[in-house]
Amino acid sequence: MSHQEDGVHCIACGKDQFSLAHDEWMRRAFPFVEQGQLKMCAGCGAKYLVCDGCGGLYCRIHPALESWELSDKCPKCGYVNEAVKVWDGTSARHF
Repeated sequence: MSHQEDGVHCIACGKDQFSLAHDEWMRRAFPFVEQGQLKMCAGCGAKYLVCDGCGGLYCRIHPALESWELSDKCPKCGYVNEAVKVWDGTSARHF
């Protein structure tokens, strides 16, 4: 079951409890993760890029990520992360 993105709840399980996460592979694979922070859902382990504007959940990040899955802006505050916006979806395939 998929939940709607609101920048607060996990879209995979609907929970709202998260902790900071460190994922070296994702930091190397995605330039916007290297420059930002990740949070991991306590309910299912899904990882999200943290919004630089409000600290909410900007978008879900996973190893098979495609550019069309990324949000144009933060669903909570409307902040636009330029590194996410320009990502072409190819950097993760080089690892």
